[in-house]
Amino acid sequence: MRATTIGFIAAGLLAGVVAVPAEAGCTRKIVNKSALTALVSRDGGPWVAVPPHRSQSIRLTQPGRVDFALVCGAGGPESAVSRTSLTYSAIIDRCYYEIGTGFFEDQLGPGFVPGTQDTAPLTANMPRQGDVVIGPRVEAGCPAEFRAAVHSRY
Repeated sequence: MRATTIGFIAAGLLAGVVAVPAEAGCTRKIVNKSALTALVSRDGGPWVAVPPHRSQSIRLTQPGRVDFALVCGAGGPESAVSRTSLTYSAIIDRCYYEIGTGFFEDQLGPGFVPGTQDTAPLTANMPRQGDVVIGPRVEAGCPAEFRAAVHSRY
C-alpha cells in the first residue's frame, strides 16, 4: 500500500512537470566597443541607447528582428551613420541571429559560407549565440570634429 501511494505521488509530480508549457527565451548581451552610441530596437519597439564602451542585456523571446542604428553623439535613429537589421530565432533556451542564406546550413552550420551576409560593423553570435558586439572602429561616417575628438581620447 505504501509503495503504491508513493508511486501515485511521484506520477502526479512528473505529470505536473510535463504539463508546464515550455517557454522560449534567452537573455543576451549587446556590447558596444565603439565610440558611437548604439540604438537598439527589438521587433519594432522603442529604441534603447547603448552608450560607447558599455553593454545592454536584451531578452529574445520568440523569432523576430532587432534593428541597430549607430549615431555620432546624441541623436535619433534618423541621423544614423549605420543601420542594420538582424533576424533571430528563439527556440526553448537556444537563441541566435540568423546569418546567411541556408546554403549547406545543415552540414556546416549557419553563416559558414563567407560573403553570404555582411553584418559589419556588428559581430553577431559572438562570444555566445545571440550576443552582438559593435565596433571598435566604426566612426568613419561621422563628422571630422567627432573623429578628431574620439582619436584624442582613445
